[in-house]
Amino acid sequence: MVVTAVFGVILALLVPVVLVGTLVYSLFFSKKYMNDTKTKALDVFVYLGIGISLVVSVTNLLTILFTAIDRKFPDILNGMQYVDASNSDVRLAIATLVVMFPLYIGLSWYVARDIAKFTYKRDLTIRKVMIYLAIFVTICTLIGTLVSVIYTYLGGELSVRFGYKALSVFAVALSVFGYYFYSVKRDYSKETKIPFIVSIVAAIIVVSALIWSVRIIGTPSEMRAKKIDSTRLTDLSNIQSQILGRFQTTDKLPLTIDELTSALQGFSVPVDPVTKNAYEYKVIQQPVIKMNFTLNKKELVTEGVFELCATFETKRAIDSRGMQMDGSKFYSANNYYYEYDQSPFWNHDAERTCFKRVISSDMYYGK
Repeated sequence: MVVTAVFGVILALLVPVVLVGTLVYSLFFSKKYMNDTKTKALDVFVYLGIGISLVVSVTNLLTILFTAIDRKFPDILNGMQYVDASNSDVRLAIATLVVMFPLYIGLSWYVARDIAKFTYKRDLTIRKVMIYLAIFVTICTLIGTLVSVIYTYLGGELSVRFGYKALSVFAVALSVFGYYFYSVKRDYSKETKIPFIVSIVAAIIVVSALIWSVRIIGTPSEMRAKKIDSTRLTDLSNIQSQILGRFQTTDKLPLTIDELTSALQGFSVPVDPVTKNAYEYKVIQQPVIKMNFTLNKKELVTEGVFELCATFETKRAIDSRGMQMDGSKFYSANNYYYEYDQSPFWNHDAERTCFKRVISSDMYYGK
């Protein structure tokens, strides 16, 4: 969303300038209602809160909707792109929306009640500035988002994803513009249920988006389980690296996992983060190394095979290309795991899973 980011930077610089200018004008230069200075100072901050909460709510709502659309309609072209395994962006968007949207509704309700009580506040400069500024900022943000969506679509994104994203942008833009157009023309001296109905509809849309996104990315307990399993895979990967290093030094696999603990190397064998039990390690086949006197170097005659096991709480099933050896599921021992790993080498079910690793001749350079 490069275009959206550019708009955001420009507007972030523009909004404070406009607000400060309006505040100074309202407090020192406006001759009308000079006896209500304190109320007008409060109005400035209330409308500032409305403007900020509106822009933030709209931006994060679109972030949530776009992420949900991307997950609902996966694109094969995204296989080689960066993947946020922990969903940090959408989690931040959800957390922000949960706080900012109720704040926006509450401040808007307060302003409506205040204007109904003091009708002259309908014509306050700060109110007009904030309404039009909120519309301007929101529409500019939506335009930037729409440009980014079209740009992505022209780059080969799925038509269905483009369609839903464009529909989301237009729906949000039309809703914001329509409500504030009505707000400018509204007669606050008359009772009406329109603001209440709009608030209920907006709340239903936001809550539906939140529920949909949580179902897609997972509940907090599911996210915690994934992080714990990620820790397990990191531990196994570190153990695997130490096993490979020990083999390269001693020409054999360690018989037990405890042999890897070394104060000199600063490595202590990790244990399961929940059960505190040791991870399972088993030597399936010790490597056989012979001396080639013609080349005056050692050669790996028989591959070394070992197995690492752990019990997981979630399922990891990443469909990516991975080198298989002789059609088996024995993967090379140099496949290290990291949090954003998109390889199939560490796939597992929500159960006890063992990973078999092979030290092959192409990984051994005897001396």
